[in-house]
Amino acid sequence: MFTLVVTNRKGGTAKTTTAVNLAAEFSKQGRRCLLIDLDPQGHCSLGVGAQTENRVSDHHHILANSRQALDKLLHETSHDNLFFIPPGKKTDSQEFKKERLAKFLSRKQLHSYFDIAVIDTPPNAGLEQQAAIEAADGVLIPFLPTPLGKTGIKDLMQDLNKTPYGLIPIMLDSRVNLDKQILSDVIAEHGTEKILRGVRRNVKLAEAFDAGQPVNIFDAKSRGAFDYHMLAEDIASLWPRVYPRQTPLSFREQAQIKRFPRKPSRPAAEDSSVTHRGIRLKDKCVQWNG
Repeated sequence: MFTLVVTNRKGGTAKTTTAVNLAAEFSKQGRRCLLIDLDPQGHCSLGVGAQTENRVSDHHHILANSRQALDKLLHETSHDNLFFIPPGKKTDSQEFKKERLAKFLSRKQLHSYFDIAVIDTPPNAGLEQQAAIEAADGVLIPFLPTPLGKTGIKDLMQDLNKTPYGLIPIMLDSRVNLDKQILSDVIAEHGTEKILRGVRRNVKLAEAFDAGQPVNIFDAKSRGAFDYHMLAEDIASLWPRVYPRQTPLSFREQAQIKRFPRKPSRPAAEDSSVTHRGIRLKDKCVQWNG
């Protein structure tokens, strides 16, 4: 299971929108995906239409006890292959340990059942964000092409250490000189390969969230759905483990997950040759506003 963390210490960067729509895109492509909301605001549940009012457990139970029963933590969504762990309320309990999230994600049951975990974090440097970064196989940082957005990236870099990361430009407008200058500065500092497919401004993203649906379900032909589809391909090219080789479950693995709410079937193996970086950086500024 590949753990992908979507984070930024600045609000308003489409962090939660990105986490929800990437999880939905991975699950639509047949990957068994676990979406974990560590943000006490709980906006991920709105994006996938999850009903969590009567939840027994939430992410705080993971930070307090990494051996929490999985059938109490996992919530089904209305989307195939997509499960959800809701957030808890903000608290400063001394029982919470950031290393317990990594221990929880290393559980054999999860690796037998899920292909990828997508984690949304709060927009601050608190315990949840630190725990997510320590547990991550890869970190995605959505950023706005503004001076504050560029500064936010620098602040976060100090805590990433050697964790692999990718940068996602949000609402980049190639007609605006400042946007192009900020992107050039980020490229100069981090390199071309760290810049992933950007997400253009699209009203369908907000409308889909309001309807409690990922954009690839709400309007599969929209610009937002296309951008997140291409971003998922870009991520798979940067980190091939996002799309692992599919093999049938063994009898032992099936026994390990028998307490789970349901068992989606594993998809057939796909030709890895169709996965590519999509639109290259030199074409991105031209096509993001197309």
